[in-house]
Amino acid sequence: MHMRARTWIIIGAVAVAAGMAYGLKEFNRGLAEVEAMDAVESVDASALLAAFVADDQAARAKYVGATEQAIRVLGVISTIEPGTDSAPTNVRLDAGDPMASVVCEFAADQLPAEWKVGDQVALKGICQGYTGEGMMPGDVILQRCVAAEQ
Repeated sequence: MHMRARTWIIIGAVAVAAGMAYGLKEFNRGLAEVEAMDAVESVDASALLAAFVADDQAARAKYVGATEQAIRVLGVISTIEPGTDSAPTNVRLDAGDPMASVVCEFAADQLPAEWKVGDQVALKGICQGYTGEGMMPGDVILQRCVAAEQ
């Protein structure tokens, strides 16, 4: 009987250690690289904003998805807002509404140096959804953006 208890204690300790190792691996996994992800959708900035304004739930299902996914967006740069410290640089794409835009967050090392206001660009990013509510306009937010092929 004493030997059986010792066996169960050893099995339990191994199971706990394996669970801790898996948890630590998942905790340190990090985020998927957007550059390596295939875009599940390709859309113009104005069509992206219009989809969220028309039906937020349907647009979330399509562009945000149930799991992390990249989308490709085409548009004209209306402003570039440099980030401070660790904050991302925001590139706003004209979406045909003076009160709303598609905001694309770039890490400092991911923003192409040659991009300027007025350029037609293509990019990939992770869509986080729409910030507008009811009659209040908002922006569509894309994070971890990278330049994409036109």
